[in-house]
Amino acid sequence: MKELIKEIIEQKNLDEIFAYAIKKLFTEGPTSTTVLEILSYLSIFAPEYFESVQNEILEIMGVFYKNPHATTLQSTIFNMYGEYIKEKHQNNYTPVQANIVQTINEYKYFSFSAPTSTGKSYVFRNIIESLKKDIVIIVPSRALINEYYDRVCKLITDKTVNVLTFVDLINTKHVKRSVFILTPERAKELFKFKDSLNVEMFLFDEAQLSDEESVRGLYFDSIVRRVQNAFPNAKCIFSHPFISNPDAQFEKNNFDMFESKALQYQQKNVGQIFFANDGNEYFHFGIDKEVMGKQKIKSKFDPLMEAIKNGGSILIFTTKASIYNKSVFAKFSNYLDACLPISDVTALKLIDQLNQYIGANDTYYRSNMLEMLRHGIVIHHGSLPLQARLILEHFTQQGFCRICFATSTLEQGINMPFDVVYLNTFEASRTLSMKNLIGRAGRSTSTLKFDYGSVVVKSENMSNFRIVMLKEEILNNVSLLDTDEGEEDVDYKEFKEAINTGEFSDEFNLTNAEVNRLKDDNIDDIVKNVLESMFANGQLISLDVINEDINFRLALYKYFVLLYRHYLNGRELSNGEGSVLNTAIKILLWKIHSKTFKDICWRRYAFAARVPERRKLERQSKEVTSQSLKRLFKEQANQLNAGFIRGYDDLPNINLRNYSLYTEGTKAINIDYDRIVFDTYDYLDKLISFKLSDIFYAIFYQYYEKTTDDRALRLAKYFKYGTDDEKEILMLRYGLSFEEIEWVRDYILEISLEEIIFDPSIKELPPEKLVSIERFLM
Repeated sequence: MKELIKEIIEQKNLDEIFAYAIKKLFTEGPTSTTVLEILSYLSIFAPEYFESVQNEILEIMGVFYKNPHATTLQSTIFNMYGEYIKEKHQNNYTPVQANIVQTINEYKYFSFSAPTSTGKSYVFRNIIESLKKDIVIIVPSRALINEYYDRVCKLITDKTVNVLTFVDLINTKHVKRSVFILTPERAKELFKFKDSLNVEMFLFDEAQLSDEESVRGLYFDSIVRRVQNAFPNAKCIFSHPFISNPDAQFEKNNFDMFESKALQYQQKNVGQIFFANDGNEYFHFGIDKEVMGKQKIKSKFDPLMEAIKNGGSILIFTTKASIYNKSVFAKFSNYLDACLPISDVTALKLIDQLNQYIGANDTYYRSNMLEMLRHGIVIHHGSLPLQARLILEHFTQQGFCRICFATSTLEQGINMPFDVVYLNTFEASRTLSMKNLIGRAGRSTSTLKFDYGSVVVKSENMSNFRIVMLKEEILNNVSLLDTDEGEEDVDYKEFKEAINTGEFSDEFNLTNAEVNRLKDDNIDDIVKNVLESMFANGQLISLDVINEDINFRLALYKYFVLLYRHYLNGRELSNGEGSVLNTAIKILLWKIHSKTFKDICWRRYAFAARVPERRKLERQSKEVTSQSLKRLFKEQANQLNAGFIRGYDDLPNINLRNYSLYTEGTKAINIDYDRIVFDTYDYLDKLISFKLSDIFYAIFYQYYEKTTDDRALRLAKYFKYGTDDEKEILMLRYGLSFEEIEWVRDYILEISLEEIIFDPSIKELPPEKLVSIERFLM
């Protein structure tokens, strides 16, 4: 068989082509990319012919959840197998899903890999619902936590089950078991509560994180090893995409091989076809050139425009830089123009939720992201706030997205399938990541039809694309904890040694060496100076007091810098480090003074965009009647240069230079509000929450233990929780955000670790308002 794309398009030899495909499908299952390509092309270019054989294809593929009807002897055999699976598992599982369930039941430890469209999430949801004891789900990112949390809350309506994204014992008066959804960093808290938990299963999803050469990769393997010791009776399940040696998890972490099983599933539930884009033209090409054809064939249709016209959705994989400088929007402008304004009430509510969260408006704080969203155009990247990301994922999953411009944040299992995936950037060296993104093309539906998706690459990337698709993905069978890789990074090496030797403090999330540095006597005078500056008459001083005296403010910032230098063994900060740290301290002080995320964004944007000055000039323009003066005031406003604002960078980094978030000469009127939102989130999430809070909490809490100075304990709580109010801390422990606390606290009559008692009037609020507290309403 050869030149099959050309033959199918020309409707030649269809019986022969189908016979070839169905034979391989029957003998090998839906594992061949080429066979699924053939079936996809038949469904597109020979729809009448395909309609006559579709039931047989679906039956032999094992997609029994579509309820196909057997039409041949071969399909009857699979129909009987489907009935057996349904009777045994009380579910329309595919053969792969049934095997996953059976193997989990039979073995204590199970590691497997499967393509993106296998339906493992559906299996996991059923397992989570059926277990009777605690379950811990460990995922690589907080974005994936959000998705799991959302799904599990919808799945488990039983209010005697806690669904938590952190480790805590709350609502104890009513709860019988808990489902914890955690990152490896948060999972360390499990070991503090091990005697109070009855964990039946650990589910490690997207477990290829163990190969990531970073602190997070080390964390992952350290958690796996500690789980075996602390929870010896619990099952451990590892799930990966596309990995050919899932047994590596057992080898690298010393599991009992007699109680372990590893399997690689290659079966897929959806087909895919592939296009090469060259300028304004699109061409069909196949992965196996010997079968599908050696020459690309010009397409008679534009797959992106076709998807938009048919109400489908497109993922455009691109770089964050191209989103920030808007070049990617210019490149795809004809497709953006084809996206009509959205009028659906549910979609508009989601857009309004996002608007409320980021604090945009139609005057100075305009959001290009929201303007695009009103046309079904989504932006998704790692600097998007988690709450915003969740709203956008709901928006996409409910079918309102036409085009999604995304970076590699969609690699890690987030359930956002698309009809078309366009690889605007191609990272040939990151083959597993590319496969994960490619796997987003094609929605697995319950409709009685063959599902397929389309993948588009630039013509110059065709050869590399084929290499990526055919490359075997292999996990290291030796843990990074046991190698010398990455040890040229001093911080990484210190962290690894601490993990391996047990010299890591779960209480402070720092190495013991760091903890000890932060409590020696040399730091006490600096801590005392901070406390004297931050408190007056036993009360936290206001932001007004901090801001009204620049010398006072600079002195306060200097104390915090000195504390951070102590963490770095006393070394001087580079100009870039100092600028980033000062910005972080400013944001941290706003956070301590109960400023919400949008409040902080407003303050930073107002400074960068010179909003007070522009408003003053606008008022002056309105007060005069002369048109020439009006033009003068407007011109003055337009010519104001942007205020210097230091963008986020990771710390420590001694080579960091000091530079503005915006290029020199940028006018205040051209400052992008969205960019401020993204940068503020990076500071809050990646630097303050992930690093500085732990450092400053350790400093002030240990000072409190030495001196019993209550001010130090209060400030330690501010660093850990963002408040020292015990009621608010309890609300945070119940999973409420500060934005939610603002309105919900007036409805709480009593709160403790045992339960929350609400004023009955809270049930009169709109359902969408109650989502975060619904599980605690008795």
